[in-house]
Amino acid sequence: MKRSPLHIAEWLYSLSFVLYLFGSSLAHTENGPELSLWLMTFPVILTLATTSLPLAGVHWLKMEPKGWRAGYWAAIVLQAASWVTFFWAMVLRLGRNLPPFHTWIRVTTLLWAAWLLIFIFSRHAPHTD
Repeated sequence: MKRSPLHIAEWLYSLSFVLYLFGSSLAHTENGPELSLWLMTFPVILTLATTSLPLAGVHWLKMEPKGWRAGYWAAIVLQAASWVTFFWAMVLRLGRNLPPFHTWIRVTTLLWAAWLLIFIFSRHAPHTD
């Protein structure tokens, strides 16, 4: 059997995004019930752990540097921005300010999709300098 070209961290990022999409869809259709908040928070925490644990020495999550490094750093910046916008959306939801909550969840979803696409593309697309 051929080995998958994706690293385990890339799988975790992708699965987290799918779970986040499910939670954000539920938040938009049902006006942010508690289940949707849990379904969005867990993937955000999982991506935060997947990004920060290699810095703490967890070797099985470390990815070898390959691909286009500028794209990698752009993805990291977008990832951090998605965490900040998600946190702000949760603050708005706790304050029961629903219209801005929905807007910031949309912004978070777009940022997350952008960073995931840029991250995977920058690691696997051929790039010549």
